[in-house]
Amino acid sequence: MSGNIQTVANIGAGLSGVVSAVHLLRAGMDVTVFERGDNVGGAWIYSAQPDRDPPFPDVHPPPPDWDELDRLGGALDPAAAARIFAPPGPAYDTMKSRGSEVIMRTSLRRWPDGLRAPLDPRDVVAYLRAIVDEHGVRDRIRFRTRVEAVRKDDGQWRVHTSWLTTTATSFARKHETAQAFDAVVVATGRYGPPRVPDVPGLSLWKARFPGRLTHAKQYRAAARYRGKTVLVIGAFISALEMAGELVQSGTARVYQSAYPTAIDFRDQVKHERAEKVAMVAEFGDPNDNGGSGGDGGLNNDCPIPAKVMLQDGHVLDGIHHVIFATGYLTSFPFLGPGLEQPHTAPHDADDRVVITGEARNVHNLHKDIFYIPDPSLAFIGVSQNASTFSLYDFQGQVLALVWAGRARLPPSEAMREEQRWRKSHQLPGTLLNSIFLLDDFVIRRLLDWVNHDLTKDGSDALSGPDPEWWSAFRSEREGARPLLGKLQDNYLRMCGMSWEGLQSIV
Repeated sequence: MSGNIQTVANIGAGLSGVVSAVHLLRAGMDVTVFERGDNVGGAWIYSAQPDRDPPFPDVHPPPPDWDELDRLGGALDPAAAARIFAPPGPAYDTMKSRGSEVIMRTSLRRWPDGLRAPLDPRDVVAYLRAIVDEHGVRDRIRFRTRVEAVRKDDGQWRVHTSWLTTTATSFARKHETAQAFDAVVVATGRYGPPRVPDVPGLSLWKARFPGRLTHAKQYRAAARYRGKTVLVIGAFISALEMAGELVQSGTARVYQSAYPTAIDFRDQVKHERAEKVAMVAEFGDPNDNGGSGGDGGLNNDCPIPAKVMLQDGHVLDGIHHVIFATGYLTSFPFLGPGLEQPHTAPHDADDRVVITGEARNVHNLHKDIFYIPDPSLAFIGVSQNASTFSLYDFQGQVLALVWAGRARLPPSEAMREEQRWRKSHQLPGTLLNSIFLLDDFVIRRLLDWVNHDLTKDGSDALSGPDPEWWSAFRSEREGARPLLGKLQDNYLRMCGMSWEGLQSIV
């Protein structure tokens, strides 16, 4: 790109939005950050009040319903309206960070002296807010402002927004005149609508016992499950963490159910009251002998009066609660039907679509950042199974260099060819944007690319993370090798690299 980008719309004020805004400001660009919530922190902000129930099932990105508040009007109090406008995230009261404080940091600020991992969400939010204040970003943020449409028109991006005002007794959603920008950063994170698989009998169970079936996004504390039998569906990180907390907090029994998958964390929950079982095949028909009380006539101590049939033929009975730790739908509804196509199969994705019907892969991005048909649209934070803080921070640095004209993108056809190569070498069931703790490899390749252009033009090379980070991350990556090795090898093949070759460059 020629470096003619001056004005930037940055959507989101979580981790990815904060770091991208800082690096773009440092590069001399005029940045406006749009944040639908009322403060900085994104998914790390803890709210005692969880999000509303998603549909059960929920397997495709839902169409946007921007006018919901207008329709509901007086049926909502201001607090409820605010939760619909900016839904609470997945943070729960005992949640902790997963990485070390050495790995889990940005180039913009170190953690306070003495603070060690695992970190509380409140520590992370304070860290992000300190970055915002130190680097002059806060005055650039428009809080309680929701982006509802992003369109390219006459060479500029038109960003359509609405903003929410509330008092103690009322609220109002107001539309704003579209603003024009040279470029747009999508930094809205990976926690979109909850993903709930379509299992026979599920919708009936949810209708009959609505409070007994929840998604992990609504999980807030283990206390309500004490003495109960809980079925946790899912095999990845959130399922592992919740199952472990449940058994440690006095849950009578936890069944861990999941589809066969290349990554299965269920074996990491080593407890006599935790049992790994096959995926649910069907939620059986409820009978009517549950007694009187809350959900479907059940009192709190009464299990759901129905059986759960598993795919291996086994049957579970006496289940009190079901938690779906089954991930999230990746969705950018403001991009419109041209770029988000919920009824298109992933194998039918053309060279313009970003989100297809499975809502897991993000298509047509160069290096998981630049939208190939028009690189003035960029994404920070779509890479999954990563350490996030260091990676997203470095992605923000690369973005700023390219948009400032100091690093050059390959020709469009070369970027498309690289995308086709990656897809052709992608294992079935894996995600295009999952890097499986190969952050150091991804950062090294980005460094080699941008530093070639910087040094060629006589500029100082970008240094990347400090030596302490490189050493700590190498240990982290190699420690995960027994569990992630097959998927790491596949990602490396998608990038024309091998595990042996990796050892020589990082």
